[in-house]
Amino acid sequence: MPYKNQHKILSPVELKELINDPKYQSNQKLIMVFVEFGQQSEYRDGFIPGSLYLDINSIEDGPLWNLVSNEQLEKVINELGISYETTVIVYGKKIMAAARAAWAFMYAGIEDVRLLNGGIDAWKALGYSIEEHPSNLQECQDNFKLFLPKANYLSTMNDLEKYIQDQNTIVVDVRSWNEFSGKTAGYAYMKEKGRIPNSVWGYAGSDPHHMEDYEENGVLKDLDIIENLWGESGITSEKKVIFYCGTGWRASEAFFIAHLLGWPNISVYDGGWMEWSQSNK
Repeated sequence: MPYKNQHKILSPVELKELINDPKYQSNQKLIMVFVEFGQQSEYRDGFIPGSLYLDINSIEDGPLWNLVSNEQLEKVINELGISYETTVIVYGKKIMAAARAAWAFMYAGIEDVRLLNGGIDAWKALGYSIEEHPSNLQECQDNFKLFLPKANYLSTMNDLEKYIQDQNTIVVDVRSWNEFSGKTAGYAYMKEKGRIPNSVWGYAGSDPHHMEDYEENGVLKDLDIIENLWGESGITSEKKVIFYCGTGWRASEAFFIAHLLGWPNISVYDGGWMEWSQSNK
């Protein structure tokens, strides 16, 4: 039986069919967004024709790399020409970068956000055409107004302090085992090692840049494999599930997977270990 939101993870074949579907060919019905860290000129592997480019720096801000303000997020969404009626396809070189943008768009209230499984590499592997550069942004029409974000998708430190002892809530660490167990901080710019008290390990990957427990060659594993993996740690849909990692990318991927599964009460602790460790020494 398919999972509730399984249609929101697309194979390249499914995306090509969607692009060719007449009902999506009118203005603002379908927008594809290539998501990465850095300027678009740095990426020379090509783009799906018609794609826009999103530098992840425009939706998260240092030093903690939390989501930007609602006002800034609204501005970025408008620059991309997205409205509440748009079907948004996110993809890139890494699933976690695309998932980070997907989570931000969903928090802003965009209902139909989908992810290309395998990203640009999977698209190219089938011999589909690419373009050297992304499309230019259209003139901003200010069609999107961020009136009421889905605050339940974003957890704060105050939320964690409130729910961390709650038996109906589970705080899930999706960093590597070495980060979770305190052997390493994971990043050169993080000094503190350890984990949030009472958090459980939700699997992830070998380091901050890989998610081998969830992916194989850049493609998400079958959802039932990941759900069973979580179940072994007591991570189930019956609980409120708060995902965290170092600064949010890996947690966003776990969040999107849980969304695909149809789990009803999920969020990302955006501050992650970086914020928690600096505030709870």
